[in-house]
Amino acid sequence: MKSPNTTPHNWLAWAGLHSVALASALGLSVLGTANVTAGGDPGPGIALANSHAYGQTLTGWLETYWRWYYTGADPAHSTVGHVQLIPLPSGTQVGGSWTPADPAVLQGQLEITLSPGTPFVLPLFAWVWERYNGAPDDVPMADAVALRAAHPVLTIDGKKVLTDRNKAAFYVPNTVFDPIVIYPQPTSYGSIAGLSFQSLGVVGEPLSVGRHVIHLYESLVFQPGDTPVLPDGYGIIFDNTWVITVAEPPHNHKK
Repeated sequence: MKSPNTTPHNWLAWAGLHSVALASALGLSVLGTANVTAGGDPGPGIALANSHAYGQTLTGWLETYWRWYYTGADPAHSTVGHVQLIPLPSGTQVGGSWTPADPAVLQGQLEITLSPGTPFVLPLFAWVWERYNGAPDDVPMADAVALRAAHPVLTIDGKKVLTDRNKAAFYVPNTVFDPIVIYPQPTSYGSIAGLSFQSLGVVGEPLSVGRHVIHLYESLVFQPGDTPVLPDGYGIIFDNTWVITVAEPPHNHKK
C-alpha cells in the first residue's frame, strides 16, 4: 500500500507527499467551474468534477497523473497535450507522531513556472494499492472510509476552492489501473506494481499572468477500527504550498 499524500512507506509531498494534470485546451471545452469561497466572493476556477475538462474526466486525469508519478514523475513528460501535471514537494516532518491523537505534520513547498493558458491537475491525496514479490496483493479500503478520513482545505490565491463542503464531488472511488502500473524498480518494502487507486483531486483552469499561490492544508485521520488496513489508526497533516508564476514567453525581436 502506498499513499502519495498518505503513505507511511513513501511520503510524497503534495500536501506532504514527495508529493498534489492537464490536457490540450485547444478545441476542447471546460463544461463548468465550481467555486467555494469565503464571503461569496468569486473565486478561481476548477473544472466541474463531472466535466470532460481538457479532454478527460477527473478519473482519467488522476489515473494519468498517478501513472506518470509512479513510473518516475519525469519532468520531461509532465505535460499531456497542453495540460501540466503539477509535481509534489518533498515534505519535511515538523511535528506529530503519526497517531490519530497526534498526527504527523508534513510541510513542503515548490516554485513552478507555467506558460499562459496552461490548465493543470492537482491531486490532494491518494491511496495506491499494490502488488508484491512473494506476498498477497493489497485489498483496497472502503471508499467511504477513505473519504471520511480526509479534511482538505485547498486555496488558490487565498480563495477556498475545495473543502469538506464539496470534497465528495471531487473524490474518485477505487479505480483499477488499466494496464497496471509496473514500477521501474521494486520499492524498499517489496511492491512491484500499482493495481488501483482512490484519490481526491482537481483540474485547474489556466491562471492569469503573474504570481499565484496554491495552498493545501489537509488532515487524514483514521481511528482504530476504521479500516483493517490501519488497525491501530493513523494520522497525518499535509501542509503544502505551490508558488506558481505564469510568465509570458520572451519575444524575439528581429534587428
